[in-house]
Amino acid sequence: MRCLLKVAIVLAPLLWSFVSQGQSTPASSAPDDTSRTLSIDLFPQRMGGVGSSMPGDGGPLFQASAAARIATPKTSAVVAFDFVQGAGTPIRRALEAGFDRRGTQGNGASRMRLRGEWKPTPSLQLSAGRDTLHDGWGYRSLFRGRHTAPAAFLQTALDGGGRVRYRHRIEALQGARSIHCWTGADPTGDPQTWVPPSGTLRGALERMVVSHRLEVDFGQRLTAALWGTVVWNTEGGSRLFEPHYLIPLTSLRPTEYAQGSSDNALVGLEGQWRLGPKGTRHRYLYGQLLLDELIVSEILGSTGWWGNKYGLLGGVHWGYPRGAWRIELTGVRPWTYSHYTATSAYINGLTPVAHPLGANFMEGSLHGRMERGPWALHGRLTASRRGDAAMGEVPTGSLPQVGDIDRTFDTYAWLNGRNRDFLLVQLDVARHFKVGGNTTFKGFLRLEHGRTSHGPDLLTENRLVFGLRTTGPFLGADW
Repeated sequence: MRCLLKVAIVLAPLLWSFVSQGQSTPASSAPDDTSRTLSIDLFPQRMGGVGSSMPGDGGPLFQASAAARIATPKTSAVVAFDFVQGAGTPIRRALEAGFDRRGTQGNGASRMRLRGEWKPTPSLQLSAGRDTLHDGWGYRSLFRGRHTAPAAFLQTALDGGGRVRYRHRIEALQGARSIHCWTGADPTGDPQTWVPPSGTLRGALERMVVSHRLEVDFGQRLTAALWGTVVWNTEGGSRLFEPHYLIPLTSLRPTEYAQGSSDNALVGLEGQWRLGPKGTRHRYLYGQLLLDELIVSEILGSTGWWGNKYGLLGGVHWGYPRGAWRIELTGVRPWTYSHYTATSAYINGLTPVAHPLGANFMEGSLHGRMERGPWALHGRLTASRRGDAAMGEVPTGSLPQVGDIDRTFDTYAWLNGRNRDFLLVQLDVARHFKVGGNTTFKGFLRLEHGRTSHGPDLLTENRLVFGLRTTGPFLGADW
């Protein structure tokens, strides 16, 4: 603790000196194409922290980020470098899910993100880069979650300001470097042991993903969206390019079927019902339905057939002048997102792309935010249960990286296997400090309690985190 305080005292003057004393006019309000804005942010997002856990693997927490952005009225580019250092289960999850490289000590990790955007016309925007992505109105997503490590992508978005919007995106997802190259990995054991102790966490490109989303406003309150995606195996680089999937507004599943491929197709439906005037206080109900495979007669007969693979997500977001709160429920059937060839599963490395728990789970979360003057209070409670197995010989369908061909039964009940329960409670208090121009820092204090149980095994963790930051209160990979 004393050491951390000394580090904070030493770094604080440097932190202040790195901050820009003013901000340029935003690109969106620039008067002509010759205007430019350039901002460089170089500062730790968080400083200091102490923690304890049972067994005793807690320790200091440190996270830093440096980012540079340049923008014109029609273009913008962002480059960011993130670093996290610490011990305990929250850090381990962040390293395994959202970062690129683990340090030699196993407790630190880093990642590089970059994104470029070009808007040649008011209704067309082209984006490319290697970044984290998210689809949907919820904290979680059944389609594409922000917890996953950065992935290379190319995206086209059409929005003419009317009732219809369209997005088409191609992503390149990496393979599992640990299972192919790390001699300590056991392909038949617990996938938690597949993560390498140091070095890169992912290997070469192993699968490609194409997805599109068509969003339509029905009146002033209801917005609905259709979503579809196909994952295909690159086959050692020979199938990096598939022209069939580049056609906008095409139906991906019939296209995949027509070319006789063994690709992994998924479709989904989203909806949002606004509870107040459009654009004010952000009050709405929302939901997602994902279909991997489905036979209605098997559903009505309650047979538990393994091939009924689907997910459901629903929530309510309620905004008010000084904050907002959100309640969200999610559940996904066993074997969803998986494929009979593991190289066509919906994963990046070893990490599920949609939801961090993979499949065969149910999760509920409660989020709240309140602000008054310079003070802000954030709270979160997340509880989940996943049907899991300690070893891979009897898979429960919870891990998309375990292919369908490895299943041992024809019927799988929801939450089959030994239950893995998780509880996370977080309370964050912060105060805003404005420094020169529009730059704002937040001094904060956060309390965390985590509890994980898997059969007779129980892990509890309590953590106190404090310091300075400029972004939101929680890690993007928090479960």
